[in-house]
Amino acid sequence: MSAKKRIHTLDEIRGFCVFCMVFDHALFTLGYMYYHEFSRNLFDILSLISPFFAATFILICGASCMLSKDNMRRGIKILTAAFAVTLVSVFLMPDAPIHFGILHLLGSCVMLYAVFRRFIDRIPTILGIILCFVLFFVFYNTEKGYLFFEPFSLNLPDSLYESGLLMILGFRNPFVAYSDYFPLLPWIFSFFCGVFIGRYLKDGKAPKCMYKSRVPFFSLLGTNAFLIYLIHQPLIYGVYYLISLTGGI
Repeated sequence: MSAKKRIHTLDEIRGFCVFCMVFDHALFTLGYMYYHEFSRNLFDILSLISPFFAATFILICGASCMLSKDNMRRGIKILTAAFAVTLVSVFLMPDAPIHFGILHLLGSCVMLYAVFRRFIDRIPTILGIILCFVLFFVFYNTEKGYLFFEPFSLNLPDSLYESGLLMILGFRNPFVAYSDYFPLLPWIFSFFCGVFIGRYLKDGKAPKCMYKSRVPFFSLLGTNAFLIYLIHQPLIYGVYYLISLTGGI
């Protein structure tokens, strides 16, 4: 897509979500690894709204599939980086490594879209958006062991969670710790909701206001989201470690 046709609003929303992610991870690291009480309490408060920004970021990734020329290659690239992150996390966070984080999710979803594109493209746009929206909320609490929301929840069998083999779907063993955990359920529905919304953005058909850059800083973060995700955690650890050597933490 040419520079004139770049949808800067998508970049800026993605960039804001990336900013929130970095801030969130910085709070978590300071609060739970360096036992900084204020950071820990603030992280716990913000965790109530962080799923909204995660869902928005994933949705935008889905919409970007409609603007990409080679989603299979894009998916392989993301998954390769995800496996590298897993290897690094095993050494940096052996007690809670990243087995299926947001990069694993996005890479898997992009490849699933590339494989099943012909089938997905046959689904009417409005129907697809509604189905994804409904299914997202149906499966939102899969990780907690039930469907829907309390008090109208439907408990899922404990056997689904015991082995850990279905961890990528959201049936994770409650006695195993994971960092940056984003299973397919419910997040795949946020991704594909973005795919359907992305149909409105193809071929330069987005609203004209979306092509104008209003917050260049967030636009810069958004266009470099992949790189920022890869380097932000080592940088956070490095900065905190250096500060701790001076007695600052």
